[in-house]
Amino acid sequence: MNMTIKLATGLALVSLLAGCVVTSVYPFYTDKDVVFDPALVGTWVEPGSTNAASDHWRFERLNQQAYWLTIGEINKTNRYETHRFRIKQHVFLDLRTANRVDEQLPLHYLIKIETTGAKLQIKPLNFEWLAKLLEKHPQALRHILVPKEPGNTNNNQLVLTAETPELQKFILKHINDTNTFGVTTELTRWKD
Repeated sequence: MNMTIKLATGLALVSLLAGCVVTSVYPFYTDKDVVFDPALVGTWVEPGSTNAASDHWRFERLNQQAYWLTIGEINKTNRYETHRFRIKQHVFLDLRTANRVDEQLPLHYLIKIETTGAKLQIKPLNFEWLAKLLEKHPQALRHILVPKEPGNTNNNQLVLTAETPELQKFILKHINDTNTFGVTTELTRWKD
């Protein structure tokens, strides 16, 4: 399966129209949680990839605590201000959209990561699991459902409105549930 399909289905990060992405108004981290790792800087691709020019995750240092993350696909590029952070022993990325239009909110996305040498494993917060949990227990985490089309309440975008401490408490409560995070995508470092 090529990287474009894996990223679009496994992460659902670059396909907001599919509605399978969890967004948050507030970041998932606080400044004290941020742990910059220079080893993340570089280009990451699907194992065996021969085309890093189009299919890649490229991390560049933005400042002492953040990265620019560019996710490139064949005909599309998305850019995120990204913070690597730790809650207890778990490591995550908080991605904030940089490709915004007009007054669009800078929404945040959560990805759990593990790095081992030249390998990077990424797992997005599982939209389906969270949507079902919040449908059954709406008070479990503050959120709103925003219709994607006026008048159509059958096709909503899930937007978390909980503040950072509440988001972190929720994530830690469910961290050991194998459904909390989605499909693992493995990337390897591209030899620049």
